Amino acid sequence: MKAKGLLFGAAVVLALSAPSRADVIFDNTSGIGLETTGTVFMNGLYEGYEALSEERTWATDLLDGEHFNHKARRAARRSSVMPDEIMDRDLLEADIPDLSAGLVRLRTAYDRGGRTIAPALAATAQVSFDCWIESAEGTNPATGLRTHSAWRQEDVERCRGQFEKAMSDLEAMTYFRLTEFRKPAGSPAAPMPVPQIAVAPEPFTVYFAWDSAAVDGAGNRVIDDAVASADDPGIVDYTITGHADRSGAEDYNLQLSLRRADAVRSALISRGVKEGGISVAGRGEAEPAVQTADGVREPANRRVEIILL
Repeated sequence: MKAKGLLFGAAVVLALSAPSRADVIFDNTSGIGLETTGTVFMNGLYEGYEALSEERTWATDLLDGEHFNHKARRAARRSSVMPDEIMDRDLLEADIPDLSAGLVRLRTAYDRGGRTIAPALAATAQVSFDCWIESAEGTNPATGLRTHSAWRQEDVERCRGQFEKAMSDLEAMTYFRLTEFRKPAGSPAAPMPVPQIAVAPEPFTVYFAWDSAAVDGAGNRVIDDAVASADDPGIVDYTITGHADRSGAEDYNLQLSLRRADAVRSALISRGVKEGGISVAGRGEAEPAVQTADGVREPANRRVEIILL
């Protein structure tokens, strides 16, 4: 969490030298062992955050132990509990694109009704994301002891793996539920026609570093997935749309979004996609994935969306 580096050392010393005094400063227990009477999703959040709070407290990370304890308590009270935001954590620049992409995936699944369709999976995905982003912050030497970076990387891999598994299952559930259409009740002799609802193709999203149009390793993997999903990359049409955040002038961001789209276009061509089957557009800062004030650097908005038609 922001300012975590200022408190980390003091928290560790306090926890090791006088555990009984730690509870006076950090509230790490008020959300433990509460009775839950909410939905499957809220109860799942409670159980996940309760366990995460105890894990971080046991590891003498009292600040995050308190943070997750408060999330568990809110879930038990059936209050809204959202995943941590990218801007709330002191992350290494290299970790931001993957975490931003993960957060967008989670929000998209929620928008598709994931918390209702598969509430237990949705809760696991959210808690695992918060575990992942907290662990990633722990690998940043600026937020804690440098000697902690190695074993916190193990936490990153564990939490990210749990998130990826839950998200894959959640996305499959929400996608197939959206494409299932049942005939309305009526006379078997004269069934009513079933309306056909078009589902927009799911985009493949490539994220970029600030003020950059270079496709990194994670972006190349997304492009590989997009090409692999086509039965024949040479005959599928690709629509590529570039975007930028609001941290620069509008005219500059429009050009930057086009450069990003062109970079993805070149990457597709290098993988055998025919140039004539690719359409490119730039939206600048006009269509953000996350709404922000002007001048804000938002990693989720620095992106190119690839749609296969």
